[in-house]
Amino acid sequence: MTEVLLLGRRAVREILRYPEATIPVLFIPLFFLAVNIGQVSPTFPSSTPFLQGQGYVAFQLPVSLMFAVATATSGLALVTEIDSGYFDKLLVAPIRRTSLILGRLTADLVRGIAGSALVLLVGLLIFGAHVESGPAGAALVVLLAALFGVAYAGFGILVALTTRNVQATNTSFLLFFPLLFLTPNFVPFDRLSPAMETLARINPVSYVIVGIRSLIIDGWVVDKILVCLGVILVMGVVLTGLSLRAIANYDR
Repeated sequence: MTEVLLLGRRAVREILRYPEATIPVLFIPLFFLAVNIGQVSPTFPSSTPFLQGQGYVAFQLPVSLMFAVATATSGLALVTEIDSGYFDKLLVAPIRRTSLILGRLTADLVRGIAGSALVLLVGLLIFGAHVESGPAGAALVVLLAALFGVAYAGFGILVALTTRNVQATNTSFLLFFPLLFLTPNFVPFDRLSPAMETLARINPVSYVIVGIRSLIIDGWVVDKILVCLGVILVMGVVLTGLSLRAIANYDR
């Protein structure tokens, strides 16, 4: 655990040392939030049944939160170390290889909490949304979003360890776009076309968005929250497990 914390602290320092790598990641979700609200909110006023009296910003906030946390930053940092040769030095250091992955994921958790908290505050203070489940619900929104970011980071790390290629690792973030747009991101499930609804319902990211959205719009809907948490945990276990296996077999 000490090794994980030390490597996590090192990764967090990298984030603070190079803010130019983090600022664009936060600009994208805020930009999409502002644009989507400006374009779509007149179509869905607060009297729209699925908004429960809130503005359309409440419906779009979970999508922006996903944008804020689903990055390939850890994968890119890792593949950069591989490319420079520094990763080989870490492999021969007297530390467990799993700590190299878990340390990166610890930094992703910190980054995810900070990024999702910022996006949520912008939605609340600037765009006028409110979290129906209260302060505790708002904290849970931030935590669920950050945990999803940690789970998805395992994919970028896996690509970095498997390909050892910067371009391929960077593409792992682009693959998130189809996953995000094949969800009920603009309207609920029942307003999608039949084909789109089918695709959205088999997409696990849909249930993360729905669970977070329920905390903002509906309040404490336990079944949606539990499904959201379950999806995040399964994604995290699978992707992190594959990453740990990849680093264990890295030089074989």
